[in-house]
Amino acid sequence: MKKFYSTWFISMFLFAPLLNHAQLNNGGNNAGFGVDGDTRSYWSKYGPVTGAVSTDDWFSFNPAIKGIIDTSNAAYYKSILSLDQNLGFTKRMSAPLYSKINGKLWLDAVYGRDYVCTSPLIDSTVFTISAKNGDDPSVWLGGSSNIPDKTDLQDVYAHMRRDGTNVTDSLWFFTGVSTVGTSGSRYFDIELYKKDFSYDPETGVFTTAGAEAGHTEWLFDASGNITQTGDMIVAVNYAPGAPPVVDVRIWVSDVTFASVIPSRFNFGPVLDGAYPQYGYVSIKSKTGATAFGSGIANYSVTAAQDTTTATPWGTTQSTKNWGMQYQSLQLVEIGLNLSRIGVDPALYSPYLSPCESLFTSIFFKSRSSNSFTSNMQDFVGPLAFLMPPVLDYTLKPDTLRCNKSTGVITLTPQTTMGYYSWTTPNGTISGSNSDSSQINISSTGTYIVTAAPIKGCPATRKDTIVILKDTYRPVASAFTALGPSFSYVQFYGGNVAASNYPTPFGGSKGLLWDWSGPAGFTSTIQNPINDTVWGNYRLIVTEKRNGCKDTATIPVSYNVFALMAQNMVTLDGRYSGDDILLKWQGKDALQAESYTIEKSTNGKDFGSIAVMTNNGTDAYPEASMYHYVDNDPSAGNNFYRIKVISKTGVITYSNITLIGAKGINSQKIFLSTDAAGAKTILNIQSTSAQQGTVVFYGINGQLMGSRKIVVNPGLNQLPLEMDWDKTRAAKLVTVFLNNERVFTGKVLK
Repeated sequence: MKKFYSTWFISMFLFAPLLNHAQLNNGGNNAGFGVDGDTRSYWSKYGPVTGAVSTDDWFSFNPAIKGIIDTSNAAYYKSILSLDQNLGFTKRMSAPLYSKINGKLWLDAVYGRDYVCTSPLIDSTVFTISAKNGDDPSVWLGGSSNIPDKTDLQDVYAHMRRDGTNVTDSLWFFTGVSTVGTSGSRYFDIELYKKDFSYDPETGVFTTAGAEAGHTEWLFDASGNITQTGDMIVAVNYAPGAPPVVDVRIWVSDVTFASVIPSRFNFGPVLDGAYPQYGYVSIKSKTGATAFGSGIANYSVTAAQDTTTATPWGTTQSTKNWGMQYQSLQLVEIGLNLSRIGVDPALYSPYLSPCESLFTSIFFKSRSSNSFTSNMQDFVGPLAFLMPPVLDYTLKPDTLRCNKSTGVITLTPQTTMGYYSWTTPNGTISGSNSDSSQINISSTGTYIVTAAPIKGCPATRKDTIVILKDTYRPVASAFTALGPSFSYVQFYGGNVAASNYPTPFGGSKGLLWDWSGPAGFTSTIQNPINDTVWGNYRLIVTEKRNGCKDTATIPVSYNVFALMAQNMVTLDGRYSGDDILLKWQGKDALQAESYTIEKSTNGKDFGSIAVMTNNGTDAYPEASMYHYVDNDPSAGNNFYRIKVISKTGVITYSNITLIGAKGINSQKIFLSTDAAGAKTILNIQSTSAQQGTVVFYGINGQLMGSRKIVVNPGLNQLPLEMDWDKTRAAKLVTVFLNNERVFTGKVLK
C-alpha cells in the first residue's frame, strides 16, 4: 500500500506562508519520542522511518515497555465506551514527574478523553456563548450542546521532556489531538497557562489566577532576555492532504510588543487580544528555516479505514462506531523543540531557573475557522500540567546507643526521580553513598535533607531528622541466699522491674547478665549458683535495647552465711477455724526491711500473698512476734514460707510449713530431749514419705557435718548423735526435706 505523508510547517503568524521562518519535519524521532501519527511505543506508523523503532509513545501494548500515559483500569473504560456510552476522564503520566526513563527526563504528561456528540449523545463541555482566543477566560461560558464532528474533540495528549537527563538538555513539548470528524479543514489550539486555571461544570464558569486580563504575561529585560514566563498557545490549522500550519504565540503587554526585541526570536506583526493592553503575539525564528520539531497526521491512501492503533480503551471513529483504531486523519501529532524556539527557561539564567515550572494547566479547544480569533467550539480541560512535583520518599532515622557510636539515615525514594543533599548544623556526617539516599553519622544532632526534582532545581521538599542517643542505663543489684544444706550459694541478679522505666526510646527490651568472681567463676544467667568459694562477686547488667551497662558488687563470706543460718526465721502454722494462722518471730541480726508471706499448693511454686514491714521491734524479741491469717486456704495442702529482705537487699527464707487440708495432720517439726536429757531428738510429723538432710553447725557458725534421713508418714523421732570435739559442739540444727529447708533450731542437750 502506498503511503502519503502530511508535511507540517510552522508559521509565526497564522496562515502566512513564510516557510523561511521555521518549519516542522515530516514526523520523526524527536528526543526519543515517536511523532508518527500513531500511539504505540517502539513502533513508527508514518514518517521517515516505519516499523519497529526504539521510541517512546503515548501507550505501550507490551508489558515490558513503558508507555507515556498510565493505562490502569483500561478494561473498565473499554467496557463502557464499547457500548457507545459517553464518558470523559483523565489519565496522568505512567511515571512520577521528573522521572529519568530511557535516558530522558520525563517532566509530565496528561491524557484527556472528552465527551462526544454521537446521536443521541451530547457533548457536555462546549462553549455556549461566543468565546475567542485572547479573551479573559472569565467571560467564557461552558455547557452542553451539539457541535460539528470536525470540531468535536475526542482524545487529547500532552507530554514535556528533556532530551537527556540533565535539566539543561533541550526542552521538548509533544501534543496530539483526535477529533470525531475527519472531513474538511479543522482548527484547534493547545493553550498553556502559567497560573491556576479551572472550570466549574456546575456553573459553566472559568476561573483564572492570571492578573493580566485573565492571563500571565511574559516579561523581558532591556536585552530581550526573558525574565518571567507566561501563558502560551499553540494554534494548529490543517486540512486533509494539505500541510497543516502551527502558530506558536505568547501573551505580552502592548508595551512589551512595541518596545522589546526578543534575544532569541522575533515578534510577529499583530497582537491579538480582546483588550488594548494585552494579547497573543506570534513568535518567529531568527534562524530562517531552522526546524522546530516534527508534525504528522495518520493519513493513509485507504482513507476510509486506517489501522492506526488508538487508545487501550478504544475510540469513537468517524463512522460514529466504537473501535480500537483511528480512522485516517483522526489523529494529529506535533513535537516542538521549545529550546530552539527560544522559550526554554534554561536559556535565561540567572533570571530563570532551568527547573522553573513553565505552566500549571493545559487547555485544549477547537475553533470554527482558520482565524485565530474565530469562535471556539469544543474544549477539554483545563488539565493540570507541569505542577512542581513534591518528591515522595520515606526516611528511616537511626539511634545512637551505648553500644552503637555510628548510625545510618536511610532515604528510600518511591520514584526514579529526585536529587538529595544533606546538611547538619551540629551533627557529623561521616560518609554517604553516590545518590545520597543513605548517609553515615557519628554524633547526635540535627540532619537536614533537601530534595529537588533533579540536580540544579530548587528544592520542593525539605525534612529535618533529629538523631538522639539512648544512654539510659539499667539498674543492677545483687544479693545472695543459702542453697539447700548450705552447700552452695544462690545468687540473685536484678533489677528487672527497676530497669524497665519509661524512656524516649521505650521501656526495657530485656537484660543480659554477666557474673564473675573468685576461682574463675562466671555465669550469664540471672540467678546462678556457686559453691562455697568466698570473695567479691561482680554482676554487670546490660540493657538489650541500647547496650548500656550497670554494675553491682557483693561480698560473700562463710561467716556471713553461718550467721544467717543461725538467725533464720522459724515459721509455724495451724488452723484457726476455717483460716490458717501463721506466726514467726523476727531476728534482729537479719536487719529485716520486710517479710513477704509466700504460698504454694505443691511445695515448689511459691507466690507472694502479703508483705509485712518490720515495725522496728526485731531488736526486742518479746515484741517481735508476727502473725498472719490466710483467710482463703486451699482445700488441699497449703505450703507457706517467709521471704526476709534485709535493709541491704540480702534475702533469706524461713522454713517451709505444710498445713494440710482441715482435719488432716499437717507436717510439724520440733526438737526435744530423751528421758535422760542426754540426747537431742528430732521430731518430724509428716503426711508423706520424704528424704532429707540434717545439717549441723558449730558455736561459731562453722559447718560441722550433715547426715541423710528418711521420713515416713506419721511421727518420726530421730536421735541426733554427733561425734565431734565438745569444744566444737553443735549449737544449731537445720533440717532439709526434698532439698527445701523446713526447720532450724538450737540443740537442746
